[in-house]
Amino acid sequence: MSFFGDIYAGKSAQAAANYNAKIQERNAAMKEQEAKQIMSVHNDYSLPRFDRTVEEIQGATKTSYLVRGAALEGTPLEMMYEQEIQLQTDRDIMNYNAENARDQANNEAIMARADADMQRWRGKVAKKASYYAAGASLLDLGMSAKTAGVI
Repeated sequence: MSFFGDIYAGKSAQAAANYNAKIQERNAAMKEQEAKQIMSVHNDYSLPRFDRTVEEIQGATKTSYLVRGAALEGTPLEMMYEQEIQLQTDRDIMNYNAENARDQANNEAIMARADADMQRWRGKVAKKASYYAAGASLLDLGMSAKTAGVI
């Protein structure tokens, strides 16, 4: 009988959709973890390392001027100021890139959750459609029985 096949197909489609939704939920959780890890690495490793490098560069530049007997005023001071501006710009770019990567991972998590919701919805629709198909199958069976004179 097609009736039972329709019901079974609907339940199977819903089970498959729920399984796919679980996979999407897991992917979303992984993307959220990735977003946290991006910022953790940035804040705990990249920025402190960059700051140490900035201090080394600024110290080396200052020492270079002082060893040559230049006073830290006028052109040497302007050069150090320009260097500081460039280094801070580089730091801002690093922050922007890390935040952008974090936001992208969070957006991918949101999309994965939306895909999971869509999978669950498709499963519900497939299950409901199978009930309609099963009902239609029963009606067809009843009509066939009536026209055959069984009923």
